[in-house]
Amino acid sequence: MLKYLPYIIGAIVVIIVAVAAFFIGVAHRKRVAEREIGSAEAQAKKILEDAIKAAESKKKESLIEAREEIIKSKNEFDQEIKERRNELTRQERRVASKEETLDKKTEALEKKDEALNKRIKENEEKAAEIARLKEEELVTLQ
Repeated sequence: MLKYLPYIIGAIVVIIVAVAAFFIGVAHRKRVAEREIGSAEAQAKKILEDAIKAAESKKKESLIEAREEIIKSKNEFDQEIKERRNELTRQERRVASKEETLDKKTEALEKKDEALNKRIKENEEKAAEIARLKEEELVTLQ
């Protein structure tokens, strides 16, 4: 049996080394898995942070675009209002000019009407005078 003792001790040492290697391997594998999990968690956290930053960036871009669109629409609206006011002012000037022309024509017609009425009155007075003189001449002739 002593001759087998070195083999037995060798086998026991191999078994102990195998068991130790197994536990070391398990511990190593556990550390590697934990490192990979930690790395994956860190990567997931970074991806999440990047997504949040991208979403905030997109939100800011959208707000800027919306503000620019609002400003553009406001400027277009202001321009349209300005054009309408200018058109309205032109139309008001045209109407005022036509009113002034009509007032002048009305005034001229009223003056002509007065002059005609005055001439009619003078002609009626002259006709009356002529009739009276004619009557006197008839009376004188008789």
